[in-house]
Amino acid sequence: MSPGLQTTPALGEEAPAFRMKILIADDTSTNVRLLEAVARKLGHQVVVATNGLEALAAFKAEEPDLVFMDVMMPVMNGIEAVKAIRALPTDKWTPIIFISALDEIQDIAQGLEAGGDDYLIKPISPQLLRPKINSYARQIALHRKVHGYAEELTRWREDSEEQTRLGAHVMSRLTDAAGLRDSMVRHFNIPAETFSGDLLCAARAPGEVLNVLLADASGHGLAAALSAMPLTQAFYSMTAKGFPLPSIAEELNRKLIAILPTDRFVAATLASIDVRNQTVEVWNGGNPDALFLNSQGEVATRWASRHPPLGILSEKLFSGMTETVVFNEPGDLILSSDGLTEAENQAGAWLGIEGVIDILGQAQDSGARFKHLLHGVDAHLQGKPGRDDISCLMVSVPIDRRRQFRFATPKSIAQSQFAEWRLDLSYNAQELRYIDVVPAALGLINQISALKEHQGALFLVLSELFNNALDHGLLGLDSATKSWIGGFEIYLQQRAERLAKLRDGRVELSFLLHQDESRAVFDITVNDSGPGFDYPARMEASSALSETNETAFGRGIALVKTLCEQIVYSGTGNKVWCRYVVSDLVLDKNNDIDASLGDKSSPAGGSEDQGSHPI
Repeated sequence: MSPGLQTTPALGEEAPAFRMKILIADDTSTNVRLLEAVARKLGHQVVVATNGLEALAAFKAEEPDLVFMDVMMPVMNGIEAVKAIRALPTDKWTPIIFISALDEIQDIAQGLEAGGDDYLIKPISPQLLRPKINSYARQIALHRKVHGYAEELTRWREDSEEQTRLGAHVMSRLTDAAGLRDSMVRHFNIPAETFSGDLLCAARAPGEVLNVLLADASGHGLAAALSAMPLTQAFYSMTAKGFPLPSIAEELNRKLIAILPTDRFVAATLASIDVRNQTVEVWNGGNPDALFLNSQGEVATRWASRHPPLGILSEKLFSGMTETVVFNEPGDLILSSDGLTEAENQAGAWLGIEGVIDILGQAQDSGARFKHLLHGVDAHLQGKPGRDDISCLMVSVPIDRRRQFRFATPKSIAQSQFAEWRLDLSYNAQELRYIDVVPAALGLINQISALKEHQGALFLVLSELFNNALDHGLLGLDSATKSWIGGFEIYLQQRAERLAKLRDGRVELSFLLHQDESRAVFDITVNDSGPGFDYPARMEASSALSETNETAFGRGIALVKTLCEQIVYSGTGNKVWCRYVVSDLVLDKNNDIDASLGDKSSPAGGSEDQGSHPI
């Protein structure tokens, strides 16, 4: 019999809350008509089969929602048909109701064991059939709703897993930067979920200063990682350009204010370790105390959080003020997120900053501290996962009094590829208060291909010359202050106060890249409007310091002298010129030396017999 279908109920029929397609399999026409009449009266569609084989074919073709299956039918009986139907691969639940005159317990059990969901005894009462169909309609509707929820949850889980996979990949790349493999740096980052939202960064500035960042965004996992990710580019870029720590902190805060919603923020600790000057500079906003432990395991310095986390205060209210200390013995700098100090044991007790200090102090030597802390955290957790991401960054700080920096030997430059270049810059008092002059100038210098590989040395030279011009020439600071107990902090405080009050004064910078015989040389001139100083006496003292100095200051000019071929002061000492040798110039094949360039050995228009300096 061909299937009878009806898409809308006939006149007088009720529209069902859920319209089903019902398969009726029975070889007795009277039974079929009864079932079909009740089903259509309730507004459902009907498909009819007269034997088990037709029922199986109809089930595959029509995918009904409910099946009434007679047990005794020709060709294939109902029991075999149901077994075949239940063997079909499908996620859809389709109730099957057996209808049969066989009313023995074993007959009913056989039907249910074959895959049936219900069993009705013939003759079927229309009064029972109607609520039975309605009951299954409700069950099927509810099952499909639950199945829809399950599918939605599955899609959500798959999306979440993909986002987590992508987030974990990006975070692993960010936290696997070359700086974190620096010989001075060790770290661990234990996630509370699939991956940690804490961010750890380390990079070397042009002057070999090591900058580190430990950022802990609110929350954990992917949401926290998204909040912290914008910090990486600014941190690495500004560190590479030689920006000071306060400027980096200000830029990181500015980025987060522009990007994050108001309910999101990032606790962060920034540190700058200058081994040459034996200083550690720290900005702490919302993280646990940063610690400096000496070789005996004692806390020599601790930097409490003096600022709110990044992303809270506006640019006008935010302060990038740092705290700097001089270290006179080797030790370890420890930065951590609150996930470390708030790590709970089985009893719910926090590890706390004092617990961290106690674990570190138990290590036999500095080299064992990192592993000792990691094992101590595991022991405290007692197998319990952390409530938050747990991260720690440890920097081993040596005493290194090397008097020279060793940079890679520059490659020779083909003479045909070399071109003269000049740059003149001038900054007034107002500009000096808010512009980071050295990184700004270095950014322009590094655009010249011949000078790019000299970034580190030129940064050191320019930093020393400019800072001398500003600090001593315009601000009138005395480096001897740094030799006092706590003098370095006093010096920096005086510098900040005097710079904020500076209203008059100017610093001028001139740069000239040119040919001197068969060499490419770079001349730097720094001129300030200050009163100057007794430079002959200072230069003599500088020579003595370069041989014997063991202090944390006073080595600036000596350093410049080791990096540059010549250094000359003039005027009242407010003008300094130095010459830095870039590389040798070599002839291209089949080309002769252009002798006409020889008269350029004297920079800034000087005569040939004045070639040592332009002043």
